[in-house]
Amino acid sequence: MVQDRKIPPFILDNPVRRALSPPTRILDRFRDSIAPGMTVLDVGSGPGFFIPLLSRLVGEKGKVWAVDPDPRAIDRIKRKGLSNVEARVGSASSLTFLGDESVDFVFSNLVLCCLVDHAGAVDEMRRVMKRSARAYVSSRKGRGKDPRSVKEEEWKELLSKFKVIRSGSSFMEWWAVVEK
Repeated sequence: MVQDRKIPPFILDNPVRRALSPPTRILDRFRDSIAPGMTVLDVGSGPGFFIPLLSRLVGEKGKVWAVDPDPRAIDRIKRKGLSNVEARVGSASSLTFLGDESVDFVFSNLVLCCLVDHAGAVDEMRRVMKRSARAYVSSRKGRGKDPRSVKEEEWKELLSKFKVIRSGSSFMEWWAVVEK
């Protein structure tokens, strides 16, 4: 049975990645969708590569939820010591610790391509989003027979559950800013 892919925390949050792919490059795609005081959910947060930026954007009165299936990644986030961040071990397709329509913005960067249940994860993200809330979702372009791959037709189907604000793609990935 194929399981979700877990990438070791040291690969996801290190100075080399930060130098080659600064988190602000991704952040610029959705910066206008986050404001102080908001509640943000980072789905598949890993060890928190984007967490310090998201924490600053929501400010002291905001909150960032980080969820990842790897306890080692969650421990790394907790060690960052950010007072407005709560990190939980969990699955993208089962965000039971959050109520319906409780989140202002969902951030899901290159997570779907690590999951087996793409639709379940997107449905959970949509469930926790408030009305008119936005999300940033991206995925590696699916190639081959890996069941975790997100193929173009499926990507379009997943996005059809939202209003697409803006989207783009590169050789390796798709991304979109969407609204509930």
